[in-house]
Amino acid sequence: MFIAWAQVFTPSFIGSTGANHATLMAQTIDFESTTGYSRLGVYDTWEQSPFRTGAIASPSLYVGITDNPDTTPDQETAIAPNASAKVLAVQRSRFGSNTFGARIDLAEKIEMTTATRYVHVMVLKPLGETSNVMVIGLGKRRDWDDQSPDTEQFWQPSSGTIADGRWNDLVFPIATNEYVDIHSLVIVPDLSSPHLRTSDFVAYIDNIEVNDNPKPRIVTTFYPVNFDAEQAPTRSDRQLNSISITVSGETAQSITVNKSRVYNNQVETKFIKAKPGSKVTVKMSYSGNWMSGYAYVDWDNDGQFKPLIADHVPTVGSELVSYTYLDGYNSLGTTQANGNSVVSGTITCPAFKIPEDTPFGIYRMRLKVDWNDDDAGGNINANNLLVNNGGCIVDVLLNVHDDNVDISANQLNGDVLSAADDMALSDKRIPFGRSYKVKAVPAPGFTYTGIVLTHGYNLDGPQYVHGNKQFDVDSIPAASFNTDDEYNIPAAKVNGEVRIEGLFTPGPTAINTIEPAPHSPDTAVYSIDGRRLASEPRSGVFISQGKKYLR
Repeated sequence: MFIAWAQVFTPSFIGSTGANHATLMAQTIDFESTTGYSRLGVYDTWEQSPFRTGAIASPSLYVGITDNPDTTPDQETAIAPNASAKVLAVQRSRFGSNTFGARIDLAEKIEMTTATRYVHVMVLKPLGETSNVMVIGLGKRRDWDDQSPDTEQFWQPSSGTIADGRWNDLVFPIATNEYVDIHSLVIVPDLSSPHLRTSDFVAYIDNIEVNDNPKPRIVTTFYPVNFDAEQAPTRSDRQLNSISITVSGETAQSITVNKSRVYNNQVETKFIKAKPGSKVTVKMSYSGNWMSGYAYVDWDNDGQFKPLIADHVPTVGSELVSYTYLDGYNSLGTTQANGNSVVSGTITCPAFKIPEDTPFGIYRMRLKVDWNDDDAGGNINANNLLVNNGGCIVDVLLNVHDDNVDISANQLNGDVLSAADDMALSDKRIPFGRSYKVKAVPAPGFTYTGIVLTHGYNLDGPQYVHGNKQFDVDSIPAASFNTDDEYNIPAAKVNGEVRIEGLFTPGPTAINTIEPAPHSPDTAVYSIDGRRLASEPRSGVFISQGKKYLR
């Protein structure tokens, strides 16, 4: 079935090109107006495609301008990923090859060199459509007079997972031979094979930008890195080996680094502990030279690290809290002769202070080895990419805590008390990071099966905020209690507020005395619930109707 668009500014075409215009180093194309492009159409690299042979008589029905189908704000950021009124729609035809797409003739040609550039494209695909997208560049060499301007100069697929049903901001690195001018871009919405398709679908394209910046323009993830999160190191002469963090002179807290990944996300396993007012020193064991260290803390927990630098030092509220080199200075404002911050195999960041008014809680902390760059995601300069320079990024959680924390217990049919004094927990505060013993005391006629232990911060809120775990919930079985019905909460679980739910269930009635059983001195016939049991010699203990008897 064909789709006729309400607004089609120009006819679809195969093989046409736009006029030459002055070259721009950066270029933006949206579909609110026609200023960024000269014509729209469809294109297929398959030479026998019905869109190239003329078998499909009305290719113009497959592409056109339409209303943006989704301007909904993101639930977490409250910002619409794409608020444009108009976008480009392309019907992905099952009769085209896997490289069939929308062709956009550029009003301004893109002059390429051997340097890598980046094409940014916003794409929206319906639910269930998660295949990769591709950008194809059509153009010609400036030094080849007879080369067709429709020559395919690059084919660049998207990397990573495409989120279906919402706008994606995709970034495509592009490179060509020298002296190439790109006249047209083809956006391929579906790289999967169409041979099993029985129907078409519509994809939407918007806000195409060509520049030298590999960073996505919109936040689709929290705490992003400017490279593939699964990226393996590209060099062996430079690598981060480990990290040591010292808080106000206490014993250093160490972080082991996975050397097989440039990005280490250790927020589920590694917690750095500090109090407001503490001084924190970060040391990085690093093999190699000419690299510097950077430390960040997301103080407002918004999922981003924001560097605020004035007069070469971090200002109040800056989330870049320490660095060894940035534009000739370290974070103390001291002049640095060069960016070689590695001294005897160690990068030592200047100590920074946890602000005195920092609320108790969990914060993400990022530690980065990079070259002269305040971007928490890594240097994006083509000549100094973090990955190419042997840099590394490590994320951990920072627990900003008080000396003492609240503990409470809520339950029915029993109590969970302090084992030290048999007192209720509701009025107590206990030392942070130290084990604490509690005692289960069932009500008469009840027993306990264990406790549920919740510990951390904001216990009534979401367990995760932007991927940062706020608290843990542990089920502690009765088998973990000693014979005095006591359980020693480990020090690692006293890492914030502690809340206990005692689990008490009905149990056998406890009889402290053993009474003679009602039977003859020599033998007995026992009856339980009206059932007659065999006679047995009088010896031992038996239980009937919840009572304990001596045989």
